Amino acid sequence: MPIDSRLYPDNWKELALTVKVSRDWCCECCGKKCYKPGERPDNLTRSEWTADILQVHHRNHDTRDNRIENLQSVCAACHLSLHRSRYSSVSEGQLSLW
Repeated sequence: MPIDSRLYPDNWKELALTVKVSRDWCCECCGKKCYKPGERPDNLTRSEWTADILQVHHRNHDTRDNRIENLQSVCAACHLSLHRSRYSSVSEGQLSLW
């Protein structure tokens, strides 16, 4: 699913990669070590594997605020949990895996 260019800057993929690398591919919420691009263990199902893909979350929920200190590396499960409050909605494409 493509990233909505109205919500994210043109260099979003590079920013997200910078955050993931600087956090050593670990979820800042639960500490889970996540997979790097191209890593896909043969012993896991697709649903198990995709749960361990690292994503980047905006701490203040403002996708226009792309300061490094506002960006947080999170696994898919923690990212979904962070967006399940009544104050934050999930827009189409916002939690896409790539």
